[in-house]
Amino acid sequence: MALDYLERIPNNVGLGDNRALQRALEHWQPHFLDWWKEMGPAAFAAADVYLRTATTVDEQGWASYGMVKMPEYRWGIFLADPVPDRRIGFGDAFGEPVWQ
Repeated sequence: MALDYLERIPNNVGLGDNRALQRALEHWQPHFLDWWKEMGPAAFAAADVYLRTATTVDEQGWASYGMVKMPEYRWGIFLADPVPDRRIGFGDAFGEPVWQ
């Protein structure tokens, strides 16, 4: 699935096809920023407070990380393409097919 960085929540999971989930996440994101304003460092908007977050994802699903200033932070949902016949490599579900 193609990446759309112009969406309010950039994603490659077809979030636009699930309008209820998209609206819920879009509703929650401003509340996260409000929480940060209330609980985060004092006067963060005037200071250089950055979050390390995924800024891009390549065709193989590898994320590139960068720093974004807190007021510019956005959610993003990125998944790598499924690998055929991939198996779980540890735990109680060892050897079972991965969840796609």
